[in-house]
Amino acid sequence: MTKKELREKLFYLINKYVPENEREPFYDLILREDVPVKGILADFNKVKTVTVEKIDGDLISDIYFNFC
Repeated sequence: MTKKELREKLFYLINKYVPENEREPFYDLILREDVPVKGILADFNKVKTVTVEKIDGDLISDIYFNFC
């Protein structure tokens, strides 16, 4: 997974699970040169509004495996 793909997948997860009024800080972090993946996913777990679907859980696991 490239950094570009990582960013695309993180944007997808944030847009799907995080309330609209709480997304901006995530966008700022995703666009940083050194994407703080662990911090993003930790904060994501705190603010997501619904249970993550299995396919998206697999995506999160893949992100952790490649970037944490």
